[in-house]
Amino acid sequence: MTYDNLVDFSVHPSDLKRLEGGWKGLKKYIEVSEADGLELLIGYESASNNIPKEIVKSIHLPFWITWLDVWRKGEQGLKAYFPPMSADHIQYCCGGSNQHEMIATQKKLWELAAEFQPKQAVMHAAHVELEHAFTRKFTYTDEEVLRNFADLLNRTAQEFSNGEPPCVIGIENLWWPGLNFGNSAVTDDFAGSLNFDQWNLVLDTGHLMNTNPKLRCEDEAVDFVLEKLSQLSVGVRGRIKSMHLNLSLSGEYQMQQIRNGLPADWTNLPHGEKYSSARNHVLKIDQHLPFQSSRVKEIVEMVRPHTVIHEFITPTMAEYDELLKQQVGLLA
Repeated sequence: MTYDNLVDFSVHPSDLKRLEGGWKGLKKYIEVSEADGLELLIGYESASNNIPKEIVKSIHLPFWITWLDVWRKGEQGLKAYFPPMSADHIQYCCGGSNQHEMIATQKKLWELAAEFQPKQAVMHAAHVELEHAFTRKFTYTDEEVLRNFADLLNRTAQEFSNGEPPCVIGIENLWWPGLNFGNSAVTDDFAGSLNFDQWNLVLDTGHLMNTNPKLRCEDEAVDFVLEKLSQLSVGVRGRIKSMHLNLSLSGEYQMQQIRNGLPADWTNLPHGEKYSSARNHVLKIDQHLPFQSSRVKEIVEMVRPHTVIHEFITPTMAEYDELLKQQVGLLA
């Protein structure tokens, strides 16, 4: 079985500061490391011409965290979710102030991704409101999120002359309402509702583990991932073409935070502080740890992906490289 081992990276300046030599330094790192290239998280503008496109094998698109009421209700939903803000900030948060703007933004992102000729452009199929990241008292069900997400994808695809995206859209699971592989029938219905052919699924192992706060060790986590994959239909499993490979065992933290509820004085916090608080909370849930056991091969062998993206959070590329070598070594 052969597949590309990719590094996860972004166009954000904070990522570039982790290594010497800028984009040339990143290219050099790819050439001497265990990696075959990188998955690049892009923004809403054309990426720098300094980025060596030949090492970019996969693109990750920006994530609209809280978007569904804006999609359904336009300005009314926008006012419910967000304080007054600039059009650029609205685009960053949810793509726009109505369906027309959201589709236009998504179309632009697909076109920006296609400039790299990647194997895929990855999107998160989920919706969560900031306070629900703490309380888990969600407004929408998986079915509702996925039905509207499919509508967004289908209508964006129709913006292209042949009704197909300019590159394969990779749809990634999260642990929020949406695509989380919790119910195989719901996943089948979502797959059947997509009206274009250029799409696949991206399995994020850590995200799947985050759906089960009872997990306490790596063996339990591997068993859980294998069990959830085995419950998927053959057709859906065959659509999983790539993986974000990492370990997450945050169950104790998740349960404690659910008991704690919202942070102190939540209702009086400015939106920016709420966002930062929720982001820090999510980073503690989604640990992005490397696997320690060779049992990780069981997951990879079951999926048989064309691409494995090794997703870790480290302050330096030297630390990232240690984790990359460790995890790639387990797959040998």
